[in-house]
Formats: sequence, structure tokens, C-alpha cells
Amino acid sequence: MKLLYLLSFLSITLNATISLPENFESDFNQTIINPKGKTLLYQGHVRYQHEKEILIDDANREETIESHLFRWDYTSPTKKEVCTDGVQLIVVDHDLEQVSRYLISEGINLEEILKVAKQLSSRDYKATYKEVEYLITLDKNEKLQKIFYVDRLDNRVKIEFTQMKYNLKEFDLHQLECTAPTSYDTIEG
Repeated sequence: MKLLYLLSFLSITLNATISLPENFESDFNQTIINPKGKTLLYQGHVRYQHEKEILIDDANREETIESHLFRWDYTSPTKKEVCTDGVQLIVVDHDLEQVSRYLISEGINLEEILKVAKQLSSRDYKATYKEVEYLITLDKNEKLQKIFYVDRLDNRVKIEFTQMKYNLKEFDLHQLECTAPTSYDTIEG
């Protein structure tokens, strides 16, 4: 579960070296190899949208609130949805008929990772952030292609993005929310 939590909190913005969009969607393949050598393979689809909301108070002062919305739809080998706004994480596991809700205290913050990334080659970057090393690969069009890291549980995690589509028309917020039948059990974490 901690691994899903870490993956869900990819918080993306623009960086001078690695240019990422305000929104994207992509298919993904995720490979996790645990310390004992067991390999888990997942497939699915991810959507991301960076939102800015400008609030004006009674004194006519502006405040910008930003959110990074992710929805990971896992389709194989199990069906589940993982959604986050950077503050709360919701996991809908259809096989278990269960909804889990967590407040996020720590996760992968790609914005900060990109700030410390060093270019290794024309498409490869390396960053160390909060004692975790990340390798990031872009495709020939400078779109996110792959992220590799070893998490705090010593799992080797590789996420490969395919059919990446950048800068789409904004998603309807319902496309970024996790929904489940009311009959599912709910766990608050």
C-alpha cells in the first residue's frame, strides 16, 4: 500500500530542464521487484491535471491555490483506482470491494526532484531527493517515458509510460475522482 501511496503523489510542474505539461494522460506499465526478487507487474492508465485557482478576499488580495490531481486506473492484474489531490489519497479496490482513504504526509514530489536533477545524457536524468535516487527518462519528443527508483522498503520500482498525450483539453473533474459503490467497506487511514 505504501508503494501505491508513493506513486500516487507525483506532483508535477514545469522545470527549466525537463518540461512537463499542465495535464497529461498515458497508459503505464509498472514493475515492482521486492527485496526477495519477486516481481509484480501492473498495467493501467493515468491522468494528471495541474489546477490553479485564484481566490480574492474581502480586501481584494489574490491568493493562488494549486493542486496536482492524479488518477491511476489499474486494470491488470487487479482492478483498482488510486486518486490524489496531493493532500488525500483514495484507493478503490474493486476485487476487495473496499475504499481506503489516507492523508498524505510524504510522497514523491516530482517538482522538487526535477529541481535537483542532473542530466546524464540527452534523455536521461538523475536526482537524489530525501535520500532516494530517481532515474528519469524522456522520449525523443521530451515527454516523460520512464521513472525508476528504489523505495524505502527496498522495492525496485519502474514505471513506463506509453501512448503519452500532453497538454490536452482540461479533464472534467469527475474523470479525476475515484468513485465506488456505497456497498464497499471504507477504511480511514
